[in-house]
Amino acid sequence: MIDEAISQFMNREVLKGEPETPLSEVIALMHSRVQSCFVVCEDGTPVGVITERDAVAVLDRKLAGERYQDVRAADVMTCPVHTLPETSTMGEVMRIMNERKFRRVPITGDKNELSGIVNLMELQAAMNAALERRGRDLEVAVMERTAELQTANAKLAELSIRDGLTGLLNRRAMTEKLEHLHDLSQRFGNPFSVILLDIDHFKSYNDALGHVKGDEAIREIAELLHESVRTSDTVYRYGGEEFLIAMPETDHESALAVAKRIRQETEERALPHPNSPTGPVITVSLGHTSVTCHNVEQFDVWNDVVEDADKALYRAKQGGRNRVEGPLKAR
Repeated sequence: MIDEAISQFMNREVLKGEPETPLSEVIALMHSRVQSCFVVCEDGTPVGVITERDAVAVLDRKLAGERYQDVRAADVMTCPVHTLPETSTMGEVMRIMNERKFRRVPITGDKNELSGIVNLMELQAAMNAALERRGRDLEVAVMERTAELQTANAKLAELSIRDGLTGLLNRRAMTEKLEHLHDLSQRFGNPFSVILLDIDHFKSYNDALGHVKGDEAIREIAELLHESVRTSDTVYRYGGEEFLIAMPETDHESALAVAKRIRQETEERALPHPNSPTGPVITVSLGHTSVTCHNVEQFDVWNDVVEDADKALYRAKQGGRNRVEGPLKAR
């Protein structure tokens, strides 16, 4: 703001007149217009200034018995007058006025003609107001930038727990969820179940159709799983062609029913798999386990739960795939 031209802040309504203007007329104008300054000009160029102090001095002389009816503006004006061009910056004008203790300065145009006047108090008020506006603008800008950074950080945080291919949550998010579910089961006996799922013969699928088709198949299965579980359940991409489903408040029988339904719906979706020994379509193998108040002591940490589901998945694969297996003994 201090670099802006003074022409933006000066007062263009200036009392002015010729040197021959009668002083009585000058004082009458200053009184009627409530102005503290009258600029005396010759051919439009400032040559002197009459201020309220000059008017008081004239009054003092009158009280002393002097006549002033014939006094002209040129007789009492302060001259020479210091002017500044309207291209001067606010900062320059403020500096000069403070250094020379000017209360007001006439501003001139390209041809030294009077174009306005600057009052120190008004200029300081304008600068203070502008600084306040700039402070508010800066505060708003900081708030907006902070909000942008918070949004960006939130997006980064979300990306850090999302699988790029499927949009499902990844193992990092899974760890936090299972730690929480395991803690609830340890403290309050809340049941929860875990299902591990693997796409059968996925390597041969990639070998036959290519990795692009393989990625499409993974996305298809991810979508199917997302549609097959409750809103309280969460599907994670566990790694490669494996998925994990965390199911709070779910016992063994409920988890088994969900796993069977997923196996059936996958087969019914009929995604072609030309090299699958288990059939002409993509199938899945599932292993599940459940933590209840009766067996919670068997799982010291959440990893033990996943390991138990993984063992069940291994048995499903060993048993011919396209099947569901639970723990060796229903928990």
